[in-house]
Amino acid sequence: MINERELLIDKNDAAARDLSVVIPVFRNASTLLSLYEHLHGVLNGIGRTWEIIFVDDACPEGSKEILQSLAEMDQRITAIELSRNVGQGRAIWIGLHAARGRYIVVMDADLQDPPEAIPRLLEALERERVSVVFAGRRGRYESLSRLATSKIFKSLLSLLCGTPPDAGSFLIMRREVVAAILDLDTPTIHLPTLIGCLGFSSRSIPIIRRPREVGASAYTFGARKQLAIRALALAWQLKRDAERFRRTPETDEWLREARLIRREKAPSNAPPADPGAIAGGLR
Repeated sequence: MINERELLIDKNDAAARDLSVVIPVFRNASTLLSLYEHLHGVLNGIGRTWEIIFVDDACPEGSKEILQSLAEMDQRITAIELSRNVGQGRAIWIGLHAARGRYIVVMDADLQDPPEAIPRLLEALERERVSVVFAGRRGRYESLSRLATSKIFKSLLSLLCGTPPDAGSFLIMRREVVAAILDLDTPTIHLPTLIGCLGFSSRSIPIIRRPREVGASAYTFGARKQLAIRALALAWQLKRDAERFRRTPETDEWLREARLIRREKAPSNAPPADPGAIAGGLR
């Protein structure tokens, strides 16, 4: 475990990168190498300074060892290990504490969120001058029943919070949005709900979401139903009285679930890591 000061960035280190990518990891060991290779190429092509923050949500299948090897070979990677499973939303919330970017991307680790969409999200954020840009999910990436129930939930959330009706968890946001989210400790961490109810301007751009190639979603029908109920209830509560969720000293108990596997500042003249060499060293 680590204490709060080890994980939280300090004021002098804030915005030390142009772009941070925060990725929760649970049962994604088989996709991590491919995801890193795709991100490495895309982020280098943008021509901005960047970092990737992986949060291992007590994954039982060996993700920790892969993330540790990646972090040792590429100093732009931060890997955080959680002592117990806290769920995707809370894992993202913990990862946001370590993000040093001017802009922060949040995405899944299962390769359904295409890294190649990040430049489009960044361009839209800077062009439109909004606070958040969501990747509006397009394509046949899951069953028709799951697509239909997801559309109903997002439409209801849009009515309550004003978020785009296709808003999901793949997004890019400005640093001030992250600061506002981390100033709260809500019982459910659902980014579209928090962003909309806190009043930040947002839009979405259409992004083709890939079908899952490996494994199955950890979100069963029951889990999706519970998340939808909790997110809608949270939206109602935030609209009525957001002050009740202001952060308290007890909030930092969540951070004590985390252990920093590795974090180093890469020197400005450090050569880029070779993803092929990293992948070869892990296999």
